[in-house]
Amino acid sequence: MEFGIRNDKITKALLRTTILKAVTEIKRDPKRSVRNLVDLGLNFAEGCNQREIFDITQQYLSNDDSAYFSLAENIVNTIEPDHIVAFGLNFGYNGCTSGARILREKQEELGCHIPFLLAFTVDDSEDSITADDIRSAVSQGMELGIYIYTVICSSDVYPELLSIAEEFGECAFIYFVNPRRLSREIISRTSEINNLVTSVRMEDGNSLCLETVTALREQGCPVTVHYEYSDDTLGDVLSDSVTERMTETGAIAGIYYPKHGTSPETAARVGEYRTETVRSQ
Repeated sequence: MEFGIRNDKITKALLRTTILKAVTEIKRDPKRSVRNLVDLGLNFAEGCNQREIFDITQQYLSNDDSAYFSLAENIVNTIEPDHIVAFGLNFGYNGCTSGARILREKQEELGCHIPFLLAFTVDDSEDSITADDIRSAVSQGMELGIYIYTVICSSDVYPELLSIAEEFGECAFIYFVNPRRLSREIISRTSEINNLVTSVRMEDGNSLCLETVTALREQGCPVTVHYEYSDDTLGDVLSDSVTERMTETGAIAGIYYPKHGTSPETAARVGEYRTETVRSQ
């Protein structure tokens, strides 16, 4: 057995201990602890993309009023530590570090580009991708170093999609779902899946989304909200009204994505708005 930095079992054990310790320290002293974590990440960042992300975050944290401190407190105070550890390891280590090494090796071997993330859309159409199709893709993807998967679900097969996240415990999953599909039973089951982040769809009426996000948070689940914008709703986005509604839910992140047929100009303006909002905090 090789005892070295590349040994996954040893590395994951060390990371798991570090994350659990960080959760405790952030609860006690969020500003100092978050800054120390970013400094640690910057020291061990392997690729230019990782270093760039940590550099940007470090700049944001130089402001004592940074919204990222509130975000860190929100995460450690509402999400079960097992969820933070499992998803963090699967996304950050399996997906962006260990998996990235495999990806680079496979790309050189096969002579083609391989994405670090795969996204699927499941709906009720006859030619829609099935849960078994996704299982097959995940199995093959892991061999190539892909450990991060997102699924947009517009179908009643959502319970079966939860089984996929349960089966592939080394992967990180993000499921986008309408709150109408998230019954109390489904939410209870979701709380037992540590490698899953649930993103709740936000529509014109915010009450069901708010109620669902609250129920997920009460179960200690990591939850985000997402909003499908279009040319017709650009004004709502730019006026901050959608972002304010996202904030009201208490979710750990808000995601914007364009409705099919949205013009490139609208998408560009939302992108600019997103960047400015993040920078201004």
